Amino acid sequence: MRIELEKLDKGIGQFDHVFAPGELSLEDEQARLPGAVEVRGRITRKDGQVKVSGSVATEVELDCDRCLRALKVPLAADFDVEYVPVSSYAAEPAAELGDDDLTVSVFDGEVIDIDDLAREQIILALPSRTLCREDCQGLCPVCGIDKNLKGCECESQPGDPRWAALNNLRL
Repeated sequence: MRIELEKLDKGIGQFDHVFAPGELSLEDEQARLPGAVEVRGRITRKDGQVKVSGSVATEVELDCDRCLRALKVPLAADFDVEYVPVSSYAAEPAAELGDDDLTVSVFDGEVIDIDDLAREQIILALPSRTLCREDCQGLCPVCGIDKNLKGCECESQPGDPRWAALNNLRL
C-alpha cells in the first residue's frame, strides 16, 4: 500500500489496511506471518517533512530458540516515524546518530510505502528470545532428538574448561 502525499487533504490523512495472509513477507527464515496484518495510523505533512504514527497488529510464527518447535506469538506495536526527503537528508553533514535519529526515515518526497513501514515495525517488535516454554530442554547436541519429547542416552561432551564458569549462569 502506497500513500501519495499530493492526495492528502490539507496535509493530513489516515490509513487503515489489512494485509491478507501471504501478502506481506518478513523475508526472515525464523519469523513468518501466517495470518492477516492490521496496520492503521495517521499521516501529516508539513514543510516537506512527513510524520506517520499508528499501530500494527498480527500474529507471528517463530521457532523456539532451543528445540526449533514452531509457535505463534501475538504481536502489537505502536510506531511514530518521521520521514525526510532524500535531498534534505543528503544535504546535512554526517554526524553521530542520536536517539531521535532512530525514528527518522528517508523517502523520495512523493510517496510513503506502508508495506515497508509495517514490515519494519514488525521486525523491530519481534522478541529477542523465543521459547516454547520456560523449561524447554532443547535438542540433544549429539543425536539431535527433541529432549522435551524423549530422553536420550547420549554422553554429553565436556566443554572447554576455560568456559566452565559460564555453566553457573542462568538466563
